[in-house]
Amino acid sequence: MALLGAVHCLMLAIQMAKFGAAFIDSYCTRKRQTQRLSLSRKTTTDLFLSPRDDTTFQEQLAKVFVTRDKFVPLSLAGRSIQMKSDLAIDILYLSDPYGSKKMQDAYNKYIESQDEYNQCTIDAISIPLSPNDSPSIRLLSRAYSKVPLSKSNMLVLNSVLVNRGGGLFDNLPFATWSIDPDLNERDAANNVVDERYTMGKRVAYQRFMGKDWRGRLSSQLNDLLGDTEDKQFTDENLMSSLSKRILEVEVEDARTEVAGFEQQLAVKTTAILNNVTHSNDDIEEKLDEARLRLQVAESSLDDLIGKSKDSTVRSTLSTIVTNLNGQMKEAPYRGAIGYPPKTASPDDKSKSYTSPYSLLLEIINEQLHSDVIACVLEEASLFEGNLVLGGAIVLQRRGKSKSTIIAGERVLYIDSEDDIGNIDVLPGTLFVVECYLDEAVGLATETGMPIYLETRIWNRAGGCPVEINLREASNIRNITVADCLPILKPTDEFRTVAIEGESVASETDANSVRIPIPTSTNIFDKLNQMLPSRKENKPVFSTYSPISSLQEYDSLTNDDKARTLLKLESFQGILPRPRVVRESPSAIDNLMLPLIDESVRRQYRIREAERSNDYETVNALKSEMSPRQSLLEQARVAWENGREKEAEILENEADMLKATKADYTQDEGAYSTFLDRDDWYERETQARIARYKKSRGID
Repeated sequence: MALLGAVHCLMLAIQMAKFGAAFIDSYCTRKRQTQRLSLSRKTTTDLFLSPRDDTTFQEQLAKVFVTRDKFVPLSLAGRSIQMKSDLAIDILYLSDPYGSKKMQDAYNKYIESQDEYNQCTIDAISIPLSPNDSPSIRLLSRAYSKVPLSKSNMLVLNSVLVNRGGGLFDNLPFATWSIDPDLNERDAANNVVDERYTMGKRVAYQRFMGKDWRGRLSSQLNDLLGDTEDKQFTDENLMSSLSKRILEVEVEDARTEVAGFEQQLAVKTTAILNNVTHSNDDIEEKLDEARLRLQVAESSLDDLIGKSKDSTVRSTLSTIVTNLNGQMKEAPYRGAIGYPPKTASPDDKSKSYTSPYSLLLEIINEQLHSDVIACVLEEASLFEGNLVLGGAIVLQRRGKSKSTIIAGERVLYIDSEDDIGNIDVLPGTLFVVECYLDEAVGLATETGMPIYLETRIWNRAGGCPVEINLREASNIRNITVADCLPILKPTDEFRTVAIEGESVASETDANSVRIPIPTSTNIFDKLNQMLPSRKENKPVFSTYSPISSLQEYDSLTNDDKARTLLKLESFQGILPRPRVVRESPSAIDNLMLPLIDESVRRQYRIREAERSNDYETVNALKSEMSPRQSLLEQARVAWENGREKEAEILENEADMLKATKADYTQDEGAYSTFLDRDDWYERETQARIARYKKSRGID
């Protein structure tokens, strides 16, 4: 017996060793695969997988945000309002978690008994919001209060979150991260469909609009088909109408099935008469079953119309629902298109949301199968001397839990190879989602997570002493959701709130957080440009291109490039954040090059190809030069060889060709040449202008 026991233990040890080796091999394979992911997709892997250690977490967070600085954990401490040019600017104050809790307790105590107040002062960083973002304060107040919301109130607030262009909802990776275990979003060749045709974002939007609401979908069919004898209809008219509609659909479906089998029987009969072999030997049996199904459905419908509630009707309905449930798979996440909705469970009925952020977190958890592991505030402006903050959240994909039987025991494990239908999105993959500042603060407040800010930014703009604004707080008698955020003020004078792009007049201006560009109606006064929504009579083609040579382009700083892009009429995108430029220095060039003079763009690409020793591309670019580009190259060679008169003639001819172009920023052949001016017409026009200037003595 002892020998048999030893053999059994040895076999068990061998099995466990094989199982462990398989897991190690799987982990190594996944690690090699995920290391090949492109940084341009803002994804990183194998981070934050170990239990959170503060030092390790700081290092990993710094790696994701391409910085060597450490991060300070903050939380929402309060708000205030400041006027600027007749506009009310909401100010958020963030402090360390201990200081924020201290301020909250002092504020609540003062509101409850306004006769007593112990002075409470904390150090905070003041961050201005957009004048157009006042509804976001309502979302922040809801997340801060943690008071459950009714569905009607929740739906009103949901529209504020999802209808915000370029915000958190728009930037979440619904198209590529919505799990698809049944591979429904694949074509016939098993290729992933284009992102524009995926259903992930539509499902999430419908969830925010009330579809498949957790805790609100009563199981009416279960009430109707209950097993207990004493279960009665909860609503007589509703149940009768629902039952009638189900039976009507069943009758139509049964008739269609009978007609189909009758057609197959006719085909079989014809084949037998023509001595042709036919494979459907059991067609008569299937037809009889279909006719019986039709007979039962029709009789049940007649009984229901006759107000009968006998067991035949109940049995027929139960059979229909059972068949439907058997045909349809369980939805991979709530609200998934093509799956039956989930009925309410006792836990669902007791669950309620406190803000749209709580519903968003649920969607991220279920639909994206991910966790929010960090909420970060980062620099969002490329303008020198301008401190503007934007929000970002970090998502991490969770692994799928599975089980296996080893030596008669069920073992749970995380499958590190299962991407749940999302190509290259394996467990541990990270995604940085850019959003507005208040959205990152709201999401962190909802989850109770800290808001991380780089230490150098805190040292630059933080440390502002704030206290409760007694003048405003004294008007509050009872703390409601709208008033739950402490109303604060700086202990010194209010600092003037500046707008991104305005001149930096002092060190204080440089160290104060500014309002981002999209937050003011007069933002582009300093940049000689209107907001995109206010542009009128926009030309078909770009008429402004301030860069005329490669040397001039090379002299531009990131600040210059950002300002130039905002002046270009053809630029409709969003400026990249400094983090993106640090990660990929060509990010801003990729936005700017397609919008500048095609001759400068081609020179830039030729030079980059030569630097990378890609002579095939160099030859291709040179062979596709436009006549104007060829003239400019000849003029450059003439200048280098001292032939100044020849160079001037060539440049004048190149300017003439430029004047004939409808859009000289586009490559040759990119648009119809019928849109260009005729060469002879432009030459005559230039000649008349020259004669007029000469007659008037104008140089």
